[in-house]
Amino acid sequence: MKKVHVIGLAAATFLGLSGGVAVAQTVSGADPYNQGYAAGASAKERNSFDAFDSGYRAGKTDQNQRNAENYAANAQGYNDGYQAGAAQANKDRTLAYNEGYQSRVQQEQSASASAFDDGFEAGARHQARVDDEYP
Repeated sequence: MKKVHVIGLAAATFLGLSGGVAVAQTVSGADPYNQGYAAGASAKERNSFDAFDSGYRAGKTDQNQRNAENYAANAQGYNDGYQAGAAQANKDRTLAYNEGYQSRVQQEQSASASAFDDGFEAGARHQARVDDEYP
């Protein structure tokens, strides 16, 4: 039975199969259970850090991508908000200018009409006095 395992070990090593099998063979002897356990322990040792490292890197890459996307979204939101605010400020400024202009026009029209009325009344009073003095 030991010759079969040794031949299997030699064949596995010769064919380039994992070095963990070779370590398991030499550590456990000829017992198939011990061979499997040793091979699993060896594979776990080799793969555990790689799996952790790969998972960490994948998570870090994903986090970096999300951070970049969030930054881009925030920057776009800021720019959109700034543009909307600037457009609203321009509308408000234009509206205020127009309302001020219209108010000033009404004020000038009122003052002009009042001045005309005052002048007309003053002229009428003056004419009435002249008419009274020189009938």
